[in-house]
Amino acid sequence: MKSTEGRGLSADSRLLMAWRVFRGAFFFGRKGLIIWDSWDMWVMQIVITPIAQIGFFAFLSIYLKYPTSVTQFIVIGNALQSMSFSAVFAVANITSQDKWQGTLPSTMVTPANRVALFVGRAWFQVLLSALIAAAGLLYAGGIFGVSFAEANFVGIAVVVLLTSAAMISFGLLISAVGLYMRTALIVANIFLFVTLLLSGVNFPVSELPGWLQPVAWVIPLTYGTEAVRMAISGASLQSLLPVLGWEALDGLLVLVVGFALFSGFESLSRKTGRFEEY
Repeated sequence: MKSTEGRGLSADSRLLMAWRVFRGAFFFGRKGLIIWDSWDMWVMQIVITPIAQIGFFAFLSIYLKYPTSVTQFIVIGNALQSMSFSAVFAVANITSQDKWQGTLPSTMVTPANRVALFVGRAWFQVLLSALIAAAGLLYAGGIFGVSFAEANFVGIAVVVLLTSAAMISFGLLISAVGLYMRTALIVANIFLFVTLLLSGVNFPVSELPGWLQPVAWVIPLTYGTEAVRMAISGASLQSLLPVLGWEALDGLLVLVVGFALFSGFESLSRKTGRFEEY
């Protein structure tokens, strides 16, 4: 992404400036969420969203008389996937929200490092997404009978945090589309349903048609759902590392692609005046 920030400075100085931009954007995003969102919105996201999603698919499974093991498979997958509403939807809305507020043109003319600016604004959602997934897993054990007797809780925590961070990358990728489209929320909605279908949330990836299975492994959540089930079954952190390594790499690659798209859509939007369209 084009930026004039730090030209003529040493690499250390540019890195320090990028860190300051990231830190400032992070605290701005955190304060914005806390000040502008009412307490009932926080309750809905952290407490109600996971139980509503898990309950729907769990009771559907029970109604269809699936075995208990299948129902618990579905419960665990949806407990983790429920974070996507924050990790993807809220992050994808960054550029659309800026358009609505009329601040996007001012944001885009700043010389600040684009990567540090937008990742910083999105990063608070990592914590919020992790809290949503944690609430979902509590429901899984307390209401839907998933056993955590042999669970590796450190492994579960690592999986939840890494999956949250990796899914933020997809949120930023979709946010880039919002520079050119009127809003990115349409794409975000479609992607959320795609994760329910392809990420091993409600049925194993191996049950998908062969041509769709490679697509499923492009989504970081696919690795996350596999890893969290392994951790609940008692898998050690060492045995989780291969899956977590692929998830981290996937999230990083998605982030790189996202900012490549960001640069392209930024250039196209400047030529067409789409920054002002909302």
